[in-house]
Amino acid sequence: MSTLASDLKHIQSRQFKRIYLLFGEERFLVNSMKTKLLDEVVQEGDTMNFSKYFGKGIDVMQVIQDADTLPFFSEYRVILLEDSKLFKSANEDFLKFLDKIPDTTILICVESEVDKRSKTYKKAKSVGYICEYDRMKDKELEQWAARQLLKAGKKIRQSTMTYFIQMVGNDMNNIESELDKLIAFCMDKEEIEVSDINAVCIMEINGKIFEMIDAMSMKKQNKALELYYDLIAVREAPMKILYMLTRQFNIMLQIKELQNKNQPVSMIIDKLKMNPYVVKKTAGQCKNFSEKKLRRAIEQCLSLEESVKTGNMDDKMAVELIIVRYSKE
Repeated sequence: MSTLASDLKHIQSRQFKRIYLLFGEERFLVNSMKTKLLDEVVQEGDTMNFSKYFGKGIDVMQVIQDADTLPFFSEYRVILLEDSKLFKSANEDFLKFLDKIPDTTILICVESEVDKRSKTYKKAKSVGYICEYDRMKDKELEQWAARQLLKAGKKIRQSTMTYFIQMVGNDMNNIESELDKLIAFCMDKEEIEVSDINAVCIMEINGKIFEMIDAMSMKKQNKALELYYDLIAVREAPMKILYMLTRQFNIMLQIKELQNKNQPVSMIIDKLKMNPYVVKKTAGQCKNFSEKKLRRAIEQCLSLEESVKTGNMDDKMAVELIIVRYSKE
């Protein structure tokens, strides 16, 4: 698995490979690496030595012809392939070509789908440079986000950063966008606080589910339903919301069971391998739910899911039933 830091060091060394394959769930890192690589190997405004192909069904023979052409007043000829699907299904011409790419050509392949069992992938790995980017863990995201704030001259407490990631989610494009808003909002402030995050950041579905459970635990039925309708308004699928509620009830049950065994919060964090902020927040939500009630909530969520799948209940109504049932006095 790649890290952007190690890949950037490779670029800085200027020991370029003939082929680069960039892919993975974290598209922000994939696109960052693509941009950095192109900045290094393509001269600004040079359209003569740069070719770009996009989508399935590209003309492989044209790509090969471009690659075999010597660069004109430039060190490299650069070819960018995006979503070609050539690393998912075999193309014999392309496979043979990977073995004989000229030293003066750099082929950059940015793919959304890759089959690591394919001959094409294995060949690219043997002769080129593979950049695979999975989603970062919460702790890594917090560190990355803190570095972006530091560059902008802003400070943030660890607990506040944990709250920020919990609220906006783990998509790096979204995190970057929300950080930009925070930095602009806090122009005259050195330290970013929770109140600033609440003032300008858009809450991702995980944050909404957290807040919804909060409202349910405190028997604020109107607030819980309002949060649900907010999610529906932005086209979140009711079945996804039901899944997220079931998941949160499950986490609460695990924490409640450990609480009932008089386990301290530190021990619960260690046993569940979860973010300390999430455990502490969820532990607070558990106060108004018994172990029995949480088990029943999970069972009813699963039962309603089955009713929706078999066509016996409307999906939107199923979620409303859970919210109403567990937020009533």
